[in-house]
Amino acid sequence: MEEISLPAGIRSVTGRAVARSLRREGRTPAVLYGPGIEKSLPLSLNRKELERVLHLSAGANVIVTLDIEGGDKKTAMFKEVVRHPVHNTIEHVDLIHVIYGTLITVEVPLHITGKAKGVVLGGIVQHGVREMTVECMPRAIPDSLDVDITELGLGDAIHIKDIKLPDGVRLADDEELTVLSIVAPAAEEETKTEEEAAEELAKSFEEKEETPSEE
Repeated sequence: MEEISLPAGIRSVTGRAVARSLRREGRTPAVLYGPGIEKSLPLSLNRKELERVLHLSAGANVIVTLDIEGGDKKTAMFKEVVRHPVHNTIEHVDLIHVIYGTLITVEVPLHITGKAKGVVLGGIVQHGVREMTVECMPRAIPDSLDVDITELGLGDAIHIKDIKLPDGVRLADDEELTVLSIVAPAAEEETKTEEEAAEELAKSFEEKEETPSEE
């Protein structure tokens, strides 16, 4: 479990205009909330430092120690990272306070390993969920959980309940959720061309014209 230090400034004034001004200065607006924090704490983070932390964590759960101006320190995890839809720059960050010694609920990515026997026979891997929800102490959060599919044949599936969890980590998800299954390739349906469809439609009209109506 990664733990990284991240400097943070306090935002005494909030609002859209302030947020835009911070972004022009190379800083990202952020909010810290969660257990032990009565009122959400507006912060600002250095954009380059923030990008570095997110790059190092490679998208996995990461615990950061916020070195807040004034000497305060808070342990936190990223709850949401909002990026600009065009430029992909970080627009805003939500951080949730983490208290060591207290169980937390997190989503952990699933890492698929191996090549299923059913795939060798021509089957297709059909994905269900790509992460699972677990409960554990902050220091016990796994970066990912391996799912070996080597022994799966055609028609076989792996469910959340089949995944072995490390010591100190327990399931907090629907155990019947399907992680993935190996399915036979669907029979390819012949697609009719526009000309073929038009010919069939004309033929059906001709048959209707030839059929005498009842008087």
